[in-house]
Amino acid sequence: MRNILLVIKQEIANTLGKPSFWITTFLLPLVIMGFTVGSQLVVNRMFEAEDDSALLNGAPQAQAVTIGYVDQAGLIQEFPQGFPSQMLQKFESEAVAQAALERGELQRYYIIPADYTATGELLSVEPELKPFTRFGTTDLLSNLLSYNLAIQAQTPALLLDPLPTINERTLAPQDDRGLGGYDTFAGFIVPFAVLFIFFFVLTMTGGFMLQSVSREKENRVAEVLLLSLRPRDLMLGKIVGLGFVALVQMGIWLGGSLLTLERNRALLDLAADAVILPPGFIGWAIAFFLLGFLVYAAMLGAIGALAPTAREGSQFTFIILLPLMLPLWFQSAFIQAPNGALATFFSLFPLSAPMAMITRMVSNAVPLWQVLLSLALLAATAYGLVVLAARFFRADTLLSDATLDWKRLRGELLNHKTRAA
Repeated sequence: MRNILLVIKQEIANTLGKPSFWITTFLLPLVIMGFTVGSQLVVNRMFEAEDDSALLNGAPQAQAVTIGYVDQAGLIQEFPQGFPSQMLQKFESEAVAQAALERGELQRYYIIPADYTATGELLSVEPELKPFTRFGTTDLLSNLLSYNLAIQAQTPALLLDPLPTINERTLAPQDDRGLGGYDTFAGFIVPFAVLFIFFFVLTMTGGFMLQSVSREKENRVAEVLLLSLRPRDLMLGKIVGLGFVALVQMGIWLGGSLLTLERNRALLDLAADAVILPPGFIGWAIAFFLLGFLVYAAMLGAIGALAPTAREGSQFTFIILLPLMLPLWFQSAFIQAPNGALATFFSLFPLSAPMAMITRMVSNAVPLWQVLLSLALLAATAYGLVVLAARFFRADTLLSDATLDWKRLRGELLNHKTRAA
């Protein structure tokens, strides 16, 4: 027991003593979130660029969104009630419209060809290409054309939206924390932040296990340790020590994110009584995280015990971490349909459950039996993988410099199955 405690203490001191750990812990989330939020700000700025330019030049804001049209087909005869007709200006010819565009009186103008009813095509003319700002006015003119082409005033709206009044009733249990649906900023950013945090903490801390074992093999430190330690005591000490480090990192990321969200309720458009995280979330998060860490630390630790160098072991990292990447790739399923079939499957599958179930719990209410079933399956998987990894922590594997490939890995697994039988 004393030797295990020494290994635990050494792993914690070595990891927390590295400047790279603290730089990664604090800087990486800021960089990634900066890119994510920054891209949204850039797009929003592109939408607002024209209005800002007009205001700086002393032009009225309404003029910046004025568009013209040349109706060569003679289709537009009247405007529907409530239509923003001040945004449209009719021109008798393309030359007149072009002159107005060159004088800066128009944002753009459209030409409705004489054969529009046969082709359905519009020609847009604008001074420069602005792909992020031109779609709204196209829809505006299309709606106007639909109104004039239809016999009844209600027909264009029905053509664009055949089911205008739908009463939806969700049978799954609903979350009443006040975050709003997935189409709100809070309903999107909170589940995304949880998914992001659990993915990076699990992958990074699981990688610590691979790096620690591989480094000691390369430096021949393992030979010295095995003189006074049993291989399984070494593995247990590493898992417990790095598990503590993982909790520290998750606490910093999760606590920092929660503090940021709490201080920006106005940005999230949250009411004062809205609850960002569901009741009992911290307890469930710790349970799923620790079991998930055991799963991936055991697998990566086994690879580290077999691989002669960290470089060879890293070749298998992508395959091992692939189940954790799947929820990240299908993040929309957890945000838009957290109780759907895909999200439910990933939350029950043990290798993706540490991320998937916690994200579902933040997005919406999850039946308790699914949470307990997922936790039980994850615990059973963690136990089985830890037992399997312990079989690879032997003196002959830790001291071996044999190349690790799929053939050798398969042979090790088959040999251990034979020994167990």
